[in-house]
Amino acid sequence: MSTTGGTPRTGSHVLPHDERVSSWFPDFLRKELAPYPGRGAIVARMVIASTITAVLVVVFRIPGGAIAVLLAMILSREDIVSTTYSAGLRVLSFALVALFVPVGGRLFASVPIMHFLWQGISIFLCFYLLRALTNFAIASTLCLVVTNILTIWYLPGPAERNVKLTLWQVAAACVGALVTLAVELVYYAFNKHDEVITGVDSRLKQIEELMLAYAAGEPVPATVNRELSRYAVVGAGVLRRHIARTADEPIHRMRMSTLVSLTGRSIDFAAGMAASVPNCTSDERERMGRLALRIAEIRHGLAMPNQPQHQPAQWEPEPESTSTPLLSELEIIMSLLPSVLSSDTSLDPRLEILDTPKEESRILVRDAFANPEYLRYALAGTLAAMLCYLLYVGLNWPALSTSVTTCVLTGLTNIGSSRQRQVLRITGVIIGGFIFGMGAQIFVLPAIDNIGGFALLCAAVSAVAAWITTASSRLSYAGLQLALAFYLIVLNDPSQISLTAARDRVLGVLLGTFMMWLVFERFYRRPAMDVMIGQFIRNTRLLAELAETTLVETDANTIVRVRSVRDRISSGFQEVTAQSDAVPFETGPERAAHMAARDRIRRWQAAERTFYLLQSPLLQFRVFANPAQRNRPFYSIENQFRLTCGQVFRRMAEHIECQIGSGAKGATAPTAAEVHHDPVPQLVPLLDTLQAECKEPFSEREQALFRMARTIGGVVDRMEQETATELLFSRE
Repeated sequence: MSTTGGTPRTGSHVLPHDERVSSWFPDFLRKELAPYPGRGAIVARMVIASTITAVLVVVFRIPGGAIAVLLAMILSREDIVSTTYSAGLRVLSFALVALFVPVGGRLFASVPIMHFLWQGISIFLCFYLLRALTNFAIASTLCLVVTNILTIWYLPGPAERNVKLTLWQVAAACVGALVTLAVELVYYAFNKHDEVITGVDSRLKQIEELMLAYAAGEPVPATVNRELSRYAVVGAGVLRRHIARTADEPIHRMRMSTLVSLTGRSIDFAAGMAASVPNCTSDERERMGRLALRIAEIRHGLAMPNQPQHQPAQWEPEPESTSTPLLSELEIIMSLLPSVLSSDTSLDPRLEILDTPKEESRILVRDAFANPEYLRYALAGTLAAMLCYLLYVGLNWPALSTSVTTCVLTGLTNIGSSRQRQVLRITGVIIGGFIFGMGAQIFVLPAIDNIGGFALLCAAVSAVAAWITTASSRLSYAGLQLALAFYLIVLNDPSQISLTAARDRVLGVLLGTFMMWLVFERFYRRPAMDVMIGQFIRNTRLLAELAETTLVETDANTIVRVRSVRDRISSGFQEVTAQSDAVPFETGPERAAHMAARDRIRRWQAAERTFYLLQSPLLQFRVFANPAQRNRPFYSIENQFRLTCGQVFRRMAEHIECQIGSGAKGATAPTAAEVHHDPVPQLVPLLDTLQAECKEPFSEREQALFRMARTIGGVVDRMEQETATELLFSRE
């Protein structure tokens, strides 16, 4: 019996897509709501910012205060620079809204047909910006404010009143952004730390704990394994962007970039060890114990930036491990890190990794006006929102206008994600609206006669919402909806407490959810399964490109290209995971086939992630191999191996791609004979043949790298065999 991606195999894979919700949902909630390092601090800052904003809204009777508090919860808290940048962009965009809506409303609100067209065009722009703006967070909050302001111009009224309420709505949004920025500034004033150093230290800590577990002969802790995998997939892009924003001196930038690059490589090696080395020899355990002490020294140096850096005692990497080269690679990196941190030591030229080129500053995506998909998406979303508009205007029921906001907030790029957000939104609305919101109006608010009691109520609900919001993307949206529903009832009109208004707002949310389901199901059908398979195929081709990349020493352009490809692969892995979470929300006759395909894609992606992690030593060998190594037979063997890997990945992508379409229908799925492609050499036999034909013995390092290549070959061979013999949509 063997395992692949955590799925048991006894000749054939057992597909878990028929599991009942009761069997996995409790464990899902436990994992999503479990604390993790830093979660408490983030939640505390979110609660403080939202509570202060809520108190300001009530004290100054600011209309539309729900938006202000919601913005206080969703503003970026990655670091002080990104928070300031995000807050500034939001305030600027809200200022533009303050000009756009009143002018448009004044010009078109007095004539019914023009008012209708103005509403439609405004909503169309909202949906279009959700796809066309490069910053989705800005687009979503901007559209949230716009749709709320549009309800002010529901019927022609006194211009002064409409403009006044519009400006109050914009002011409320700005208050939320500015309060959050102030809280973050105070937090960082009392918690001064370098974001790059903190990020590096947290990664080195996981490696140290991994080495300590190996040295003690204990199994790798699940938390360490999970954190290493997360860091390996996420990469070091956030740290590099922070360096680009804050480091002005070229020498300091070079040192920090090298530190981040070395740390990122060490994370890849450590994650590969955790995934492929279940146990080690006594000699290796001693080496790992010494390496853990070395990492502790490096972390101590990072924690004392103001003290003079001293060069640690000379420490040379030990001979190659007889089981894995990953340990030796880690030792090499840890022997180089002190020289990077030492201010009086020049860097090894091989380690002067170039800064990532600055990304072009763009407001709209590159194909904003060329991709017809954006237009179709905006038209479908506009249709759903305008159906809601016609219904609540025809019924003269303006309180149902929350339906339009619901359409904008649940309108993502495909059916599955939209349905996933709709389910999460309904769940959040039920908890935040019916239970917390209406429950507070009935049982709590009548007994509160001071601002302190109200602040405690807001803080308690905000804490629940913030804790859910800081979960993964599979659950976090429900926390935002919980907060929005609660504050729509309690704060949207501080001068009025009405159960009727609360009921109508909740009904509006349900109406918007229904209209989005109806329109996107019938007129814009684009299942999450299609998006997931398409992204998986792109990831497979990117892995082929990565394997086939020829590196010439430390060629600048090639290194930058490799880094770009690896970043795209990491982002692609996250996109496939996000879409796989959305597939179970889809319905229809082909759902069973889609769920079977989802199980296979998730299993195959686990194999691709293993390849992504384990190929790092071979990649480093190609980058830093000296001319003498390139003249040895092993280099040509490694070269042929990686080119064959690229071939295998391209054939797998073609094989999966040819099953899209008819295979998704289930009954018309092609047979294995119909889905045919030319045979591809098996990598393990290929390596064995090449080794047998090689007349010159391998060096100790080459033997270790060969064993690693053979491990990679086994992973790829198993995946290639599965993709060739298992039909993607087969339910067997």
